[in-house]
Amino acid sequence: MTIKVLHIVGGKFTNGAVKGAKILHEALLENNIESKFVNDTPLNTKRIDKNIFFVNYTYLNILFNKICVLTEKVLKTLFLHSPRETFTLSFFGRDITKLEEYKTADIIHIHWLNQGFIKLSSISKIKKPVVWTLRDMWAFTGGSHYTMDFEKYEKSKLSTIIKNFKKKSYKKSFYFIAISDWLKNKALQSDVLREFNVDRIYNNIDLKKFNNINKKQGKDFLNINTDKKIILYGANNPQSKRKGWDIFVESLKKLDKSKYYLLIFGNFWSHKTLDKIGFEYKSLGFIDDTKILNSVYSCADLFVASSIQDGWPKTFAEAMYCKTPVICFSNTSIAEIVNHKINGYVVQNFDSNQLKDGIEWLSRAIDNNSLNVESVKNRIEEFGSDKIAKKYIKLYEKILNEN
Repeated sequence: MTIKVLHIVGGKFTNGAVKGAKILHEALLENNIESKFVNDTPLNTKRIDKNIFFVNYTYLNILFNKICVLTEKVLKTLFLHSPRETFTLSFFGRDITKLEEYKTADIIHIHWLNQGFIKLSSISKIKKPVVWTLRDMWAFTGGSHYTMDFEKYEKSKLSTIIKNFKKKSYKKSFYFIAISDWLKNKALQSDVLREFNVDRIYNNIDLKKFNNINKKQGKDFLNINTDKKIILYGANNPQSKRKGWDIFVESLKKLDKSKYYLLIFGNFWSHKTLDKIGFEYKSLGFIDDTKILNSVYSCADLFVASSIQDGWPKTFAEAMYCKTPVICFSNTSIAEIVNHKINGYVVQNFDSNQLKDGIEWLSRAIDNNSLNVESVKNRIEEFGSDKIAKKYIKLYEKILNEN
């Protein structure tokens, strides 16, 4: 019997959660799983494949979504004095059980509900097995996608209401899957999920889209003319506190500026900060083209993944697959993959001096050829989409045999 899986994934196709879910969806199709993917992207999105469905397929649907998002913003402004998108309520949206694709599915696989897509209250109405991939902290917080961004709001009355509502909405039969051990541990320490079963299946990347190219070719493609060591730093929102931006900037101030060149990608706007410290750099902006990303990863000497709170960002893994070693902090999801002084460098504390020392050590190791660049790439092989899909298929089969 062919397993029928319905993925529930809200957000733009450039978002990390949507990308990760789509990679899994495509790998499941290649493994003969009848995988369908429901998203709330607006009407003008191109049809990507016949198994991807959009709930916002009429202007009336789009209007409904905008009303939901606006209502949530008003509530957040009233109660939290912040309309920011990284704190979401999901009080408003569609009933998940009313989706046409819901009717034929064997398993409902949730990835992302927010921004007026699916209302939280409909989760308890699901009468089918549920797999919920935790791609950030939202499923077990009072509204924060990462608690570091909203520490004081997590203690608010509204957040307490949300957490209690989540506990009542989730069923003990739900299968929660974290994309890293760090996220799994955070979930099990939370008030919401501490009594639930939470397992870990790592995030996946599409290895077919990435390959290491010659460093000079990468530089030429990006029009970078420097003999300095290239430090790569990139994320959707590089300046975020939880991404460790402040610590990274302090480490840059302590480096010898004549030896290093900074290459940044993502929605970057802190140019004045770098101009002030006199660091030579180039900002590439947001990149969604894998050909360009191949050049970016390959031309760099090292990748600084200074995140303090992150589920399991694909950028560091993509860089490693392109043979670029990574430096990160310990006690993070990234440190689960980076082997200290073997395929990268793990900084023990969230400290700018130690981060600076790590950058300098990694630079010397590259010059001395004491780092095994093949081991950098090989470490990522196990996170290829096909291998991760097979782990989910085993989970689906286990669930269906139990039900």
